Amino acid sequence: MIGLLLIGFVLYSAAALYIYQYGQVDHAAPADIIVILGAGVYPDGKPTEAHMQRTKHAAALYEQGLAPYLLCTGGYQTPRHVKSEAQACAEILISVGVPQSAILMEEISQSTEENAIEAHKVMLAHNLKTAIVTSDNYHLLRSEILFHAQGIPITLSPAQATEGSLRVDQAIYGSYREVAALVWYDIKTALHLPYTETPF
Repeated sequence: MIGLLLIGFVLYSAAALYIYQYGQVDHAAPADIIVILGAGVYPDGKPTEAHMQRTKHAAALYEQGLAPYLLCTGGYQTPRHVKSEAQACAEILISVGVPQSAILMEEISQSTEENAIEAHKVMLAHNLKTAIVTSDNYHLLRSEILFHAQGIPITLSPAQATEGSLRVDQAIYGSYREVAALVWYDIKTALHLPYTETPF
């Protein structure tokens, strides 16, 4: 029994390491839009550190001329939150000099899968075909799978490319969590379950 648990832990850890390494390289290339995946907002509207870093990285990509538009994603996390993830994202972009005319928003999504679904709707409405998806490196493998499921041609760009490495605890927790999230996605897809929010 202990041997099986040890093997399971080793395999789980190997999967987490693969997920982390997958998102290490910046593949950003010219596209129609930069999609920023939300990383949480506190009830008072203050963005989390990760949300700030992802958004600032997207602004850096915009300044490089890689896309003419940015899409802030993410709804209200609870009814008590005074701002949605998308609102907080847009405010950060404007504070670093991105013109409001370049910012699109969707305030519906509550998960990465819903980010992809709602981003696709926005892109179709504005006749935008290709996207750069930016998030933390451990989040990019699953993001790629979910955006490809919506038929969106994307390249991936980790926030760490301009914002620096994650703290060790963030990298470990995020990578291990992604393994569980990917397993859940595979299970619900195989069973044709309608859920788009992750329980993790």
